Amino acid sequence: MKKIAYIITSLFLVTSVTSCKKFLTEEPLSQVATQNYFKSLKDVNAAMAGIYGSFQTEMTGQGGTSNFTGKYNYWGEARSDNFDSHPNYNNSTVRELVTNSLTSTNSTSDWTGLYRTIGRANTAIKYIPQAASLDNTLTTDLRDNNLAQCYAMRAICYFQIIRLWGDAPIWTEPYEDFTQDDERERISADKIISDIIIPDLEKAYALTKKSQTPNVWLIGEGAIAAAMADVYMWRAGTQSQQADYDQAIVWFKNVFKAKAPSGKVYGGTVISDLETAGDWKNKLFLDPKLSKEAIWSIYWDPTNNGCACIPVSIGGSNNNIRIDSVLSATWRKDKTDLRVTQTIDTIEAVGRYDKLLKYYNVPAAGFLGNTQAATTFPVYLVMYRLGDVYLSYAEALNKTGAKADALKYLNFTRQRSGLVAYTIASPAYANMDIMEDAILEERRYELFGEGKRWFDLVRTKHVNKIMDPVINRRLTKIQGLSYTDGFGTEVGKYLFPINRNVLEDNKKLIQNPFYL
Repeated sequence: MKKIAYIITSLFLVTSVTSCKKFLTEEPLSQVATQNYFKSLKDVNAAMAGIYGSFQTEMTGQGGTSNFTGKYNYWGEARSDNFDSHPNYNNSTVRELVTNSLTSTNSTSDWTGLYRTIGRANTAIKYIPQAASLDNTLTTDLRDNNLAQCYAMRAICYFQIIRLWGDAPIWTEPYEDFTQDDERERISADKIISDIIIPDLEKAYALTKKSQTPNVWLIGEGAIAAAMADVYMWRAGTQSQQADYDQAIVWFKNVFKAKAPSGKVYGGTVISDLETAGDWKNKLFLDPKLSKEAIWSIYWDPTNNGCACIPVSIGGSNNNIRIDSVLSATWRKDKTDLRVTQTIDTIEAVGRYDKLLKYYNVPAAGFLGNTQAATTFPVYLVMYRLGDVYLSYAEALNKTGAKADALKYLNFTRQRSGLVAYTIASPAYANMDIMEDAILEERRYELFGEGKRWFDLVRTKHVNKIMDPVINRRLTKIQGLSYTDGFGTEVGKYLFPINRNVLEDNKKLIQNPFYL
C-alpha cells in the first residue's frame, strides 16, 4: 500500500491525534477537536499511518544520517549473549546493557514511545466508528480491519511494556481534557495481560476478516495469532502456568490457517512451508512483501526516512555495539550452517565482527569495499515469521509432552540451514529440559538479530544459566580483575528501570525495587 511508503511524512498529519500530556509527552488537542478530525477514510488512513509511524520510530529509530536510537535490538538482545559493547567506544548506554548494570538515566529505559503509540491507538479506536458513519467509502470491512490493527497494536505495545518493566499504568482511552488527571499508578503485569492484552488480541482477531492475503507491513490475521501465542508462551514460562502452553498451541494453529503475504496459506506442517535456504535472506529480510514465511515486518524507506541506523548497522566505522566476540568466533567456524555468512560478517579482520549483515543486501564477503552507505539501505525489522513460530511451537509441544512433534519442528529450521537433523537417538532428545535447551540454541541462531534472545532467556528462566559466564567474562575483561558473581540471584534485575524523566512526569509511579 502506497500510504505505508510515506509513513513518516503521514505521521505529521496526525500529530494532534494524541493521548496524555506529560505522561505520554504529547500535547493535548489544541487546534482541531478530535471528533471533528475523524470524518473520512482519508482521516483514518492518516491516523493509521501515525500509529505505525510511532511504532516504527520506537523500534527502528528516528532516521537521519546516524542516530542508533531504535530500541528493537537494545530491548530484545543487547542484554543477552548475542551482543557486546565495542572495546574502542566507552558508550555508557551500551555498557550498562551488556553488563546488566542499568540505571534510570539509560535512554533504553524510557517507555514513552510505546505509550505514545498506545495513545494514538486509543484515539483511533474511539473515533474510527464515527468516521465510518460519515463516509460510506469506509466500509464495514475497512472499519473493522483498521480497528483490529489498533487493538492489536495496543496489545503488542503493552506486551513489550510488561516484559521490559513489569507493572505499568493502563490507558485505554484518549487524553482529550486538560482537567483530566494525567498521572496513574502502576497496575500488575498479570492484570494487564488478563484484562488488556489478551482481550485486545481477541477483539482484533474477531474483527479481522479471515483468509485474506495480508500486507506484510500491517498487523494481519497471522500476526495477531502469532502475538497471542507469544503472550501465552510468556505467561506459561514466567508464571509456570502449564495450561497456557495448550492455549499457545491453539493460537499457533491459528497462524497456520492464515495466509502469508505471498497469498499461500502458511500450512505449518512441512519444511516446504518455509522459504528455501536460497530465499531465506533474500525474501524474509530483503523483500518480505511476497514471502510465504513472512508474517509482520516493520517498514522502512531510506529515501523518506533517512538512515535505518540500527545499533549493529553496516557502515564504514565501528559501532558502539557489536556481535559478541565468542559467538562470532564460534559460529563462523561452522561451515555447514548456511545462515552464518548471511547473518554476520565472517572476514578474519580486526573490527569485522561488529557487523550484522542479515538485513542488508551486501556480498557474503562483507561490507568493506561496498560503495553503498548504510543510509541507502532499507531495513525491514522482523516482528514475526513462520520460522520463529515453528520453534516456539516446538517449545510448547515439548512442554506438553509431544516430544516427537517438537523434534520435527525443531528440525525444520535446522535442515533448512544445512545442519543435520536430530533423531530420537540424539542427546538433544534425551528429556524435556535438554530438548528445551536445543530449541533455545536453535532459536538463537535462526532468529539472531531479530529482537528475541533476551525475552527467550527470561521466559524460560535461563538467564542465570546462560548469562552468568557471559557477565563474568565481560566484567573481568573490563575491570581487569576476576569477576565471579555472574548475573546474580535478584530476579528484579530482569526488568528495566523506569526512566528518571518518566518518574518525574508521573509522581504516582514507583521505581522497580532493584533500582531504588
